[in-house]
Amino acid sequence: MQYRLLVIAIILLFSSCAPRIFLPDRANVPMLREAGEMKLNTSLKRQNQSEAPGTGWSPSVDFAASPFRNLGLMASYRSTDKYANEDFWLSNRERHDSIRYTGSRFEFGAGYYSRFGGKGLFEIYGGGGFGEIRRNNLKNMSGNYHADYYRIFLQPAVGFTHRDIIEFSGGMRFTYQRYANFTSSMPGMVHSFTTPPAEIDRVAFYFIEPFVNFSVGTKYVKFNIQPGFSNNISSPSLDNQVSFYLSMGVTFQLAPRFWKG
Repeated sequence: MQYRLLVIAIILLFSSCAPRIFLPDRANVPMLREAGEMKLNTSLKRQNQSEAPGTGWSPSVDFAASPFRNLGLMASYRSTDKYANEDFWLSNRERHDSIRYTGSRFEFGAGYYSRFGGKGLFEIYGGGGFGEIRRNNLKNMSGNYHADYYRIFLQPAVGFTHRDIIEFSGGMRFTYQRYANFTSSMPGMVHSFTTPPAEIDRVAFYFIEPFVNFSVGTKYVKFNIQPGFSNNISSPSLDNQVSFYLSMGVTFQLAPRFWKG
Protein backbone atom coordinates (compact mmCIF):
# COMPACT_ATOMS: atom_id res chain seq x y z
CA MET A 1 0.00 0.00 0.00
CA GLN A 2 2.82 2.41 0.90
CA TYR A 3 4.61 1.56 -2.36
CA ARG A 4 1.45 2.27 -4.34
CA LEU A 5 1.00 5.69 -2.69
CA LEU A 6 4.65 6.53 -3.34
CA VAL A 7 4.30 5.75 -7.07
CA ILE A 8 1.14 7.85 -7.28
CA ALA A 9 2.85 10.75 -5.52
CA ILE A 10 5.75 10.65 -7.98
CA ILE A 11 3.36 10.62 -10.94
CA LEU A 12 1.48 13.61 -9.54
CA LEU A 13 4.73 15.46 -8.90
CA PHE A 14 5.73 15.33 -12.55
CA SER A 15 2.27 15.72 -14.06
CA SER A 16 1.02 18.63 -12.01
CA CYS A 17 1.63 20.62 -8.87
CA ALA A 18 -0.79 20.36 -5.96
CA PRO A 19 -4.30 20.39 -7.47
CA ARG A 20 -7.01 22.66 -6.09
CA ILE A 21 -10.40 21.55 -4.91
CA PHE A 22 -11.55 24.77 -3.23
CA LEU A 23 -11.90 28.25 -4.79
CA PRO A 24 -13.26 31.14 -2.68
CA ASP A 25 -16.29 33.13 -3.71
CA ARG A 26 -18.36 36.15 -2.70
CA ALA A 27 -20.78 36.31 0.20
CA ASN A 28 -24.42 37.25 -0.22
CA VAL A 29 -24.66 40.41 1.93
CA PRO A 30 -28.33 41.58 1.86
CA MET A 31 -28.15 44.61 4.21
CA LEU A 32 -31.95 44.83 4.17
CA ARG A 33 -33.64 47.64 6.08
CA GLU A 34 -37.41 47.08 6.03
CA ALA A 35 -40.22 44.61 5.31
CA GLY A 36 -41.00 44.29 1.61
CA GLU A 37 -37.48 45.17 0.48
CA MET A 38 -35.82 43.09 -2.27
CA LYS A 39 -32.30 43.01 -3.75
CA LEU A 40 -30.85 41.23 -6.76
CA ASN A 41 -27.11 41.23 -7.44
CA THR A 42 -25.45 39.95 -10.60
CA SER A 43 -21.65 39.85 -10.56
CA LEU A 44 -18.60 38.45 -12.32
CA LYS A 45 -15.27 37.21 -11.03
CA ARG A 46 -12.35 36.78 -13.43
CA GLN A 47 -10.54 33.54 -12.64
CA ASN A 48 -7.94 32.91 -15.33
CA GLN A 49 -4.20 33.33 -15.44
CA SER A 50 -2.44 35.47 -18.03
CA GLU A 51 -1.59 32.70 -20.49
CA ALA A 52 -4.91 30.86 -20.45
CA PRO A 53 -6.30 29.71 -23.81
CA GLY A 54 -9.57 31.42 -22.91
CA THR A 55 -10.92 33.89 -20.40
CA GLY A 56 -12.59 32.38 -17.36
CA TRP A 57 -15.45 34.51 -16.09
CA SER A 58 -17.36 33.15 -13.10
CA PRO A 59 -20.88 34.63 -12.81
CA SER A 60 -22.81 34.85 -9.54
CA VAL A 61 -26.41 35.76 -8.71
CA ASP A 62 -27.60 36.85 -5.25
CA PHE A 63 -31.21 37.42 -4.21
CA ALA A 64 -32.52 38.65 -0.85
CA ALA A 65 -35.92 39.74 0.44
CA SER A 66 -37.60 40.66 3.71
CA PRO A 67 -41.16 39.25 4.02
CA PHE A 68 -41.48 40.59 7.56
CA ARG A 69 -39.69 43.22 9.61
CA ASN A 70 -36.27 42.02 10.88
CA LEU A 71 -36.49 38.77 8.89
CA GLY A 72 -34.34 38.29 5.79
CA LEU A 73 -34.27 35.43 3.29
CA MET A 74 -31.57 34.89 0.71
CA ALA A 75 -30.56 32.58 -2.14
CA SER A 76 -27.37 32.48 -4.22
CA TYR A 77 -25.86 30.84 -7.29
CA ARG A 78 -22.10 30.57 -7.85
CA SER A 79 -20.20 29.45 -10.94
CA THR A 80 -16.52 28.50 -11.24
CA ASP A 81 -14.50 28.77 -14.46
CA LYS A 82 -10.76 29.03 -13.80
CA TYR A 83 -7.63 28.22 -15.78
CA ALA A 84 -4.46 27.35 -13.91
CA ASN A 85 -0.80 26.77 -14.76
CA GLU A 86 -0.13 23.56 -12.86
CA ASP A 87 2.06 21.59 -15.26
CA PHE A 88 5.76 21.05 -14.57
CA TRP A 89 6.54 19.03 -17.71
CA LEU A 90 9.99 18.31 -16.19
CA SER A 91 11.84 21.18 -17.89
CA ASN A 92 9.14 23.79 -17.16
CA ARG A 93 10.42 25.74 -20.17
CA GLU A 94 7.02 26.51 -21.65
CA ARG A 95 4.30 27.92 -19.43
CA HIS A 96 0.73 27.13 -20.34
CA ASP A 97 -2.49 27.29 -18.38
CA SER A 98 -3.40 23.72 -19.15
CA ILE A 99 -5.77 23.01 -16.23
CA ARG A 100 -9.39 24.14 -16.18
CA TYR A 101 -11.63 24.14 -13.09
CA THR A 102 -15.40 24.31 -13.52
CA GLY A 103 -18.27 23.98 -11.10
CA SER A 104 -21.40 25.48 -9.59
CA ARG A 105 -23.00 26.01 -6.17
CA PHE A 106 -26.40 26.92 -4.72
CA GLU A 107 -26.86 28.45 -1.26
CA PHE A 108 -29.90 29.35 0.84
CA GLY A 109 -30.17 31.20 4.12
CA ALA A 110 -32.29 33.15 6.56
CA GLY A 111 -31.44 35.67 9.23
CA TYR A 112 -32.12 38.66 11.41
CA TYR A 113 -31.41 42.31 10.58
CA SER A 114 -31.75 45.54 12.55
CA ARG A 115 -31.03 49.24 12.11
CA PHE A 116 -29.16 51.31 14.68
CA GLY A 117 -27.98 54.90 15.03
CA GLY A 118 -29.93 56.20 12.04
CA LYS A 119 -27.56 54.90 9.32
CA GLY A 120 -26.18 51.74 10.90
CA LEU A 121 -27.17 48.19 9.94
CA PHE A 122 -26.55 44.86 11.63
CA GLU A 123 -27.41 41.42 10.28
CA ILE A 124 -26.66 37.78 10.97
CA TYR A 125 -27.54 35.00 8.55
CA GLY A 126 -27.22 31.26 8.67
CA GLY A 127 -27.71 28.73 5.92
CA GLY A 128 -26.26 26.04 3.75
CA GLY A 129 -25.53 25.04 0.21
CA PHE A 130 -24.36 22.32 -2.15
CA GLY A 131 -22.25 22.21 -5.27
CA GLU A 132 -19.74 20.42 -7.46
CA ILE A 133 -16.26 21.05 -8.84
CA ARG A 134 -14.30 19.49 -11.73
CA ARG A 135 -10.67 19.57 -12.81
CA ASN A 136 -9.84 18.91 -16.47
CA ASN A 137 -6.34 18.65 -17.91
CA LEU A 138 -6.45 20.21 -21.38
CA LYS A 139 -3.23 18.46 -22.50
CA ASN A 140 -3.93 14.94 -21.33
CA MET A 141 -6.13 12.98 -18.91
CA SER A 142 -3.72 13.33 -15.98
CA GLY A 143 -5.33 14.45 -12.74
CA ASN A 144 -8.93 14.85 -13.86
CA TYR A 145 -11.51 14.64 -11.07
CA HIS A 146 -15.08 15.44 -10.05
CA ALA A 147 -16.41 15.98 -6.52
CA ASP A 148 -19.67 17.03 -4.88
CA TYR A 149 -19.74 19.02 -1.65
CA TYR A 150 -22.06 20.64 0.84
CA ARG A 151 -21.52 23.51 3.28
CA ILE A 152 -23.08 25.20 6.32
CA PHE A 153 -22.36 28.83 7.22
CA LEU A 154 -22.96 31.54 9.80
CA GLN A 155 -22.48 35.11 8.61
CA PRO A 156 -22.65 38.26 10.81
CA ALA A 157 -22.05 41.69 9.24
CA VAL A 158 -22.21 45.39 10.16
CA GLY A 159 -22.59 48.33 7.78
CA PHE A 160 -24.09 51.72 7.07
CA THR A 161 -26.02 53.47 4.29
CA HIS A 162 -26.25 57.08 3.13
CA ARG A 163 -29.47 58.18 1.42
CA ASP A 164 -29.75 54.90 -0.51
CA ILE A 165 -26.79 56.07 -2.59
CA ILE A 166 -23.84 54.54 -0.71
CA GLU A 167 -23.83 51.23 1.13
CA PHE A 168 -20.76 49.86 2.91
CA SER A 169 -20.48 46.75 5.07
CA GLY A 170 -17.98 44.28 6.41
CA GLY A 171 -18.38 40.92 8.02
CA MET A 172 -17.16 37.40 8.58
CA ARG A 173 -18.47 34.10 7.27
CA PHE A 174 -17.79 30.94 9.29
CA THR A 175 -18.09 27.88 7.06
CA TYR A 176 -18.13 24.11 7.50
CA GLN A 177 -17.59 22.11 4.28
CA ARG A 178 -17.54 18.41 3.37
CA TYR A 179 -16.82 16.66 0.06
CA ALA A 180 -18.53 13.53 -1.28
CA ASN A 181 -18.69 11.27 -4.34
CA PHE A 182 -15.09 11.97 -5.34
CA THR A 183 -14.06 10.31 -8.61
CA SER A 184 -10.82 10.66 -10.56
CA SER A 185 -8.87 9.27 -13.50
CA MET A 186 -6.07 8.62 -10.98
CA PRO A 187 -7.14 6.37 -8.06
CA GLY A 188 -4.69 7.86 -5.56
CA MET A 189 -5.65 11.47 -6.24
CA VAL A 190 -8.17 11.37 -3.40
CA HIS A 191 -5.14 11.81 -1.05
CA SER A 192 -3.59 14.73 -3.00
CA PHE A 193 -5.35 17.79 -1.58
CA THR A 194 -4.36 18.02 2.08
CA THR A 195 -1.45 18.16 4.52
CA PRO A 196 -1.09 15.64 6.05
CA PRO A 197 -2.54 13.46 3.24
CA ALA A 198 -6.12 12.34 3.87
CA GLU A 199 -9.03 11.14 1.78
CA ILE A 200 -10.74 14.34 0.70
CA ASP A 201 -14.25 12.95 1.20
CA ARG A 202 -13.56 11.70 4.74
CA VAL A 203 -12.51 14.91 6.46
CA ALA A 204 -14.29 18.16 7.35
CA PHE A 205 -12.95 21.63 6.54
CA TYR A 206 -13.57 24.85 8.46
CA PHE A 207 -13.09 28.31 6.97
CA ILE A 208 -13.02 31.86 8.31
CA GLU A 209 -13.95 34.20 5.45
CA PRO A 210 -13.80 37.98 6.04
CA PHE A 211 -15.26 40.27 3.38
CA VAL A 212 -15.98 43.91 2.56
CA ASN A 213 -19.00 44.87 0.45
CA PHE A 214 -19.38 48.30 -1.19
CA SER A 215 -22.19 49.62 -3.41
CA VAL A 216 -22.71 53.08 -4.92
CA GLY A 217 -25.26 54.48 -7.37
CA THR A 218 -28.94 55.32 -7.44
CA LYS A 219 -31.53 53.88 -5.08
CA TYR A 220 -32.65 51.42 -7.77
CA VAL A 221 -29.31 50.39 -9.34
CA LYS A 222 -25.83 50.39 -7.83
CA PHE A 223 -22.36 49.29 -8.84
CA ASN A 224 -21.08 46.66 -6.40
CA ILE A 225 -17.58 45.45 -5.52
CA GLN A 226 -16.64 42.83 -2.95
CA PRO A 227 -13.11 41.71 -2.02
CA GLY A 228 -12.60 38.96 0.50
CA PHE A 229 -10.44 36.14 1.84
CA SER A 230 -10.99 32.52 2.72
CA ASN A 231 -8.78 30.98 5.41
CA ASN A 232 -8.80 27.23 6.05
CA ILE A 233 -8.33 26.75 9.81
CA SER A 234 -8.84 22.98 10.06
CA SER A 235 -6.41 20.08 10.08
CA PRO A 236 -5.75 18.35 7.73
CA SER A 237 -5.47 21.62 5.80
CA LEU A 238 -6.01 22.17 2.09
CA ASP A 239 -2.92 22.52 -0.13
CA ASN A 240 -2.56 25.16 -2.84
CA GLN A 241 -5.56 27.06 -1.52
CA VAL A 242 -6.52 30.25 -3.37
CA SER A 243 -7.47 32.62 -0.55
CA PHE A 244 -8.31 36.00 -2.18
CA TYR A 245 -11.23 36.88 -4.44
CA LEU A 246 -12.56 40.06 -6.04
CA SER A 247 -16.10 40.22 -7.36
CA MET A 248 -17.73 43.11 -9.24
CA GLY A 249 -21.27 43.56 -10.46
CA VAL A 250 -24.58 45.43 -10.28
CA THR A 251 -27.22 45.46 -7.54
CA PHE A 252 -30.90 46.10 -8.28
CA GLN A 253 -33.06 47.16 -5.36
CA LEU A 254 -36.75 47.80 -4.58
CA ALA A 255 -38.12 48.95 -1.21
CA PRO A 256 -41.40 50.44 0.06
CA ARG A 257 -39.56 53.56 1.28
CA PHE A 258 -38.81 54.52 -2.33
CA TRP A 259 -42.47 55.46 -2.86
CA LYS A 260 -42.99 57.27 0.41
CA GLY A 261 -42.87 61.05 0.64
